[in-house]
Amino acid sequence: MEMANDKYRDVVADSIANYVARVPKALDARTSHAAKSVLVDSLAVSLGALGHPAAQRARRHAYRFPMKEGGSVIWGTLQRTTPELAALTNGVLLRSYDYNDFFVGKRNSGHPSDMIGGVIAAAEWAGASGKELLSAIAVGYEIVAAMFDSFSTYPGGWDYTNLTSIGAASAIATVLKLDAPQIREALAMTVVPHLASDEIESGDLNARGDLTMWKRFNGSDAVRNALQACLLASVGVEGAVRPFVGKYGFIGKLALKEDTIPELLQLLNPEKPLSRVAETYMKRWPVGSVAQSAIQASLAARAQIKDLSQIKQLRLFAEEGAYEHLVKIRENPFQPISRETADHSLPYIVTAAVLDGFIRTESFDPERVLQPSRQAFLRDKVTVEPAPELGSLAGGKLKRAEAGYLSRVEIELNDGHVIKGEARPFPGHPKNPFIDADLEAKLRENAAPWGGEERIERLTDQLFSLDTLTNTRSLTELLAFDAPIDTPVQGEELAES
Repeated sequence: MEMANDKYRDVVADSIANYVARVPKALDARTSHAAKSVLVDSLAVSLGALGHPAAQRARRHAYRFPMKEGGSVIWGTLQRTTPELAALTNGVLLRSYDYNDFFVGKRNSGHPSDMIGGVIAAAEWAGASGKELLSAIAVGYEIVAAMFDSFSTYPGGWDYTNLTSIGAASAIATVLKLDAPQIREALAMTVVPHLASDEIESGDLNARGDLTMWKRFNGSDAVRNALQACLLASVGVEGAVRPFVGKYGFIGKLALKEDTIPELLQLLNPEKPLSRVAETYMKRWPVGSVAQSAIQASLAARAQIKDLSQIKQLRLFAEEGAYEHLVKIRENPFQPISRETADHSLPYIVTAAVLDGFIRTESFDPERVLQPSRQAFLRDKVTVEPAPELGSLAGGKLKRAEAGYLSRVEIELNDGHVIKGEARPFPGHPKNPFIDADLEAKLRENAAPWGGEERIERLTDQLFSLDTLTNTRSLTELLAFDAPIDTPVQGEELAES
């Protein structure tokens, strides 16, 4: 029997499971604070997106499966649903405005905070303490960081969520106190049934001229699947025997190289304390990561201009990755027609920053995007060029990210004077990190319009003292409120809840 077990052993599944079960869950002060910061940032983003069309549709689905007792809160409402549906529904909020954190590893990048909705739903359902929630988040980020360093999803055309789901399963398993054999089965049921294609990043536009709405669901769907896998494993359900290294397993399907497995195993050292949640990048503005430096440079230049009518030309010089992602591969980036085409257009993003003096979620409202004067400025006065000296594709994404996805701006006035916005790491970058006041401001700015100043002040206090809470439900009670968030979407009347 032992020979059979050895023959069908999956070293990746076993190693991750053993690591998650064995790694000490006590956090040092730096890691605990980083986990709290992730929660503050994630809830700021989530509560600010309560009115987004994708979030409304997710709630319409969840409302059909109410739970009067138990279950998990549907954020921004007084209703509850199953933990899995709460993970899906609340997780959509995180990706609605492309405003949550991101992590760049040696071989992959993505948004580890996708897991937050699912981890909170599991903690609420299980009655976990605040300290246990923080530890689970730290475990999840540790696994995501290791996966991003070891594996690339790009060769097979797969989405990053295939890797973040493994971190989510690890975090949720920690909350649910699964043992190593159960964690192994949960991992098997996470990675084999739910391979996600990167087709959502194709840039194809739907009938409304938007990118696919599923981009707002893909992360939370992966986390929902991870939560379901953990719940199934907790009652004895078993997954594939060799989910990672089998003939048709995860590594083979994603066209990953098996020679990266030793690197992953080396990273999964339970003797080292949890720490990598502190390495995540955060965003000051609700657009993709590669546009953050460009916004900073544009706002800095704009602050020096007294009369915007005197602008003759706005020239943006962007590192090659930003140019590739937000100009070259986009359809008509100088003529956006919707929210999604605008917030994925580097020319429009810098135009909005200069004309308005800010970038907020309303910067991409269709009526603002389509203003004739704005479209004319964008068409006639804005140029964007790749600047390999700021970051090159050949140098790799990690190097560009570590520099800060740099962009610089030159604004030429009618009198020939040129005003410059320098290329610098953006707020939230490890070289220009948020302080607590920045996080509090982001939470207040995004969440107070929905939850009210008093509630958000209490939420802020509770998040920064989370390790003193005996039950996570004290936190989720503050996320349960009756906000006016269910309104007609795209001409449809929302179903009664």
